[in-house]
Amino acid sequence: MRKYLIFGTLFCLTLLSCQQKDKSGKVIDTPTTGNIRIMVDEGYKPVIASAVDVFDSMYLRASLDPIYTSEGEALKALFEDSIQVIIIARPLSEAEVNEYFKPRGFEPVITPIAHDGIAFIVNPENRDTVFTIDQLRDILTGKIARWKDLNPASGLGDILLVFDNPLSGTVRYARDTIAGGADLPSNASALKTNKEVIDYVARNKNAIGIIGANWISDTDDKGVQAFRKEIKLVDIAPKAGATGYGPYQAYLSTGKYPFKRTVYLINAQARKGLGLGFASFLASHPGQLIMLKAGLLPAQAPTRVIQVER
Repeated sequence: MRKYLIFGTLFCLTLLSCQQKDKSGKVIDTPTTGNIRIMVDEGYKPVIASAVDVFDSMYLRASLDPIYTSEGEALKALFEDSIQVIIIARPLSEAEVNEYFKPRGFEPVITPIAHDGIAFIVNPENRDTVFTIDQLRDILTGKIARWKDLNPASGLGDILLVFDNPLSGTVRYARDTIAGGADLPSNASALKTNKEVIDYVARNKNAIGIIGANWISDTDDKGVQAFRKEIKLVDIAPKAGATGYGPYQAYLSTGKYPFKRTVYLINAQARKGLGLGFASFLASHPGQLIMLKAGLLPAQAPTRVIQVER
């Protein structure tokens, strides 16, 4: 027994002595060890929470502390160097790299990890569940403000647009990409989270909710199954009379769903740390399978090799 205790003590001391430390004696994280905080656009909380759990279980000496927030807050923290790893739905611009990182002697590594869609949801009692691209653009610019303007037969009143967060990537995408850079109308408001948007739409017949499709795409998840009973998913058609499509993997892949965006991990650690390890994991086959299972379109599509006997 004493031999085992001595061996165990020596083994633990060896592990501790192998840890890298900075000049102040603080332990430095590596691609598979240590602890760091990361910031994640709250729209991707379901899939990233699953990925963090798997990563931490694979690398027992690694621990990721995700903070789910808005895209704007994550970028602010990255630029101020209070956080080094973020996951959002856009890459950094050349101007941002030049201003915040090149003076510090490095450029962040930007890794695409998945593609998802912006989802539009309505109350279960709403019969209008197919919009054209032009109709949606008119709604987001205020040209269409009442349900009767969209459908003369509708018995509903004024349209209520509701987003997850004023600084979210969903708001930015809707304003810059769908509305063409125009200000959102006065009937648009923002809450704090995607779940709050789902709850709001479930209670309000006049509402249109705009959320990350990740919140309702994993149909095997019991939480998603409950959400899908509370709301209806809107299909988007290219023009009047054409077939509409939802933000599902197949339609994101073929381009039939128009409002597709790419999810990126931005790693601003100026060394090979845990941010690199997590980015590599998410881009690897196991990480991409997690994206696939969650209903996102993997950035590096997992493939199956089938052997055919001759």
